Amino acid sequence: MFLLAGCYLPSDFVADLRITPDGDYNFQYTGQLTYVPLLEKIREGGLSQLETAEQVKTVIADLARDKGFEEISYVDSATFRVRYKRVGNILREKSYTFVRISARLLSMERRADGTVVIFGDKPNTADAQRIAATGIVMRGQFRIQTEADVVRHNATEVMEVAPPVYVWRIDGVEQPSPQLILSARR
Repeated sequence: MFLLAGCYLPSDFVADLRITPDGDYNFQYTGQLTYVPLLEKIREGGLSQLETAEQVKTVIADLARDKGFEEISYVDSATFRVRYKRVGNILREKSYTFVRISARLLSMERRADGTVVIFGDKPNTADAQRIAATGIVMRGQFRIQTEADVVRHNATEVMEVAPPVYVWRIDGVEQPSPQLILSARR
């Protein structure tokens, strides 16, 4: 699902996005994020215990710059347990990215034609090989619930409740990246 050459690999997660036709959204992520560059350094044996601890503090401080992180705790092997929540309006903000532009896992963009595009990033072949070499498997579930008109999606399941829930079950980096396009009211 989510990843760009950048950095964070999500695992054991549930990510929920609720978005209204008027653009109001509530995004929540609970799960793990592994900082791949640190994991590679740890596995290569290139860091002492003290250096690893300093790197962990740096990653926590970097994530904590975004006030949406309600919990960040170090698990082990460059992996952090996180709880994140962000509320906003995509029609006023124009775009939103989780975790950040340089390490984008999920993005929402308002387009000039009145549509909102929601998508996860997919690693290129080289990054996918690096990720596979770490032994960490990206597993989780991403859900979008909306009353807006959905123009196109590639969800693995649609739960016919009111409003519908579009579900992507993620099990590895080989799967297509989630994508949903909806019409928003202005």
